[in-house]
Amino acid sequence: MALMLPNETKPRFWGALPDEGAAFVERDLRREGLRFGTDGSTRALWGYLSSAHQVVAAASARPGDVLFFDTRASAAVPSCDDAGHAGIVQAVSHDGRITFVEARGGRVRRSYADPVRPTLRRDGRGQIANTFLRPKRMDDPTSARYFAGEMLCGVARPHLR
Repeated sequence: MALMLPNETKPRFWGALPDEGAAFVERDLRREGLRFGTDGSTRALWGYLSSAHQVVAAASARPGDVLFFDTRASAAVPSCDDAGHAGIVQAVSHDGRITFVEARGGRVRRSYADPVRPTLRRDGRGQIANTFLRPKRMDDPTSARYFAGEMLCGVARPHLR
């Protein structure tokens, strides 16, 4: 899949949309030739991709795969049935760290998820291992999750033309 990653400092959207990650992924999939309909939510996108395409383990992720994240603070175990965010895999490093492209906060961003070390913010070289996907809130439970690796709930591999 050929990703169109604009200058990361230039706004891609004007204002944050509730499921802007799903909208970003859907646009890319349609640009690549997939034809499907959803209600525009991340959950509906997961439902479509998980039933009509291949679901793979995070350790098998490759460029073009779609990542899903359960961004709820209170969930003990991430569930894609409650996915609230999505992104597209751009690269996978030799140690398993996934670089992905996402739309969040009105911008297209390059972010990271490390499913092997989901609670690690930075590695020994100082590189970001996991991007923050949600801000800390005063009413968060003590077990709240903030990093992409902690929230990663599924990886779908769309079958493109």
